[in-house]
Amino acid sequence: MMNRKPTLRCLVRLMTLSACALGAGCSNSGKDRREPAPEASMSISNAGRVYCTGRFSFIAPEEMGETGRGQSMYRTNVKTIPVPPGGVEAYWKDRLARIGPVQPRRFEFQPDVRGAWYVRNATFPNILTLEMVKTASGGLLVVDREADAGKEDLAETLVKDIVNAYVPAGDRGFCVGNGAITLEPSQNEQARLSLAPAASPDVEIRFATRTVREPDIKTYSDVDEEKELTSAHGGTLTVLLDRKRSAAGLSGKEIRISVAVPGDKPSLRFTWHYPGIGGSSTQPSITIVGSAPTGKQAQLEAIWETVATSLRAVPLSPAGSR
Repeated sequence: MMNRKPTLRCLVRLMTLSACALGAGCSNSGKDRREPAPEASMSISNAGRVYCTGRFSFIAPEEMGETGRGQSMYRTNVKTIPVPPGGVEAYWKDRLARIGPVQPRRFEFQPDVRGAWYVRNATFPNILTLEMVKTASGGLLVVDREADAGKEDLAETLVKDIVNAYVPAGDRGFCVGNGAITLEPSQNEQARLSLAPAASPDVEIRFATRTVREPDIKTYSDVDEEKELTSAHGGTLTVLLDRKRSAAGLSGKEIRISVAVPGDKPSLRFTWHYPGIGGSSTQPSITIVGSAPTGKQAQLEAIWETVATSLRAVPLSPAGSR
């Protein structure tokens, strides 16, 4: 979590966003990167491109490109990806090679669905993963969910419900990139999306939401601990802005800081955080993070304002609609 006590190395990575995933701490693996969604996952507006993930959408300038994405509802991961060369058959063949041995249980569903049960972590052989893929609206819909051995039926039913609730438009329901899931809201939802310009990959915007049991009042609530850590290592942290700000009709807190640490390039970090309402999927905890070198402050500010002022909630799907 971003509110845990950081190390200097983690603080520097947080500022540069060279390796930190939103809400996941520091990592060198890059395993949280996701394939970009098909072009249909966004639409064009006069101000830029409209992106959506989970229960929210926003506009980003034309130069921004998708660098990471993930969505989860009912504790089930759902995403859309482009069709690779060779189509769905080539994709599934590659996935089976990566998965390794599969379980003898077969997942029978629609004729165009490929699916398999497997053990993701050999340390926990009784925790099984069901993964499936099908063509959907010019791309591939990929769904996976874990289940305890002996409870496969329940997981299969839920996965089928999610697939059946998929629609190719992201203007209602729970957006998964190229389309949305129109099931009733879940109390366990997460979504994340990261963007960066191809010409300036060191300028990045990350957007994340998650349902909470109680309001998250700790994440990006103040910078005192970061100030102390930076100062202890000979650096300086300057608060450029600290204020309340509303986005999508929700009152959150915006903090902008600059950091200079010996041996690293001076960096900027902008954050906006809404703590969320406990148990609400329509008012989850929301965090937006923008980062850039200090020399690109004007570019970051322009992108930041476009995203923050355009943030909107995606309407819920009408009951019984598909």
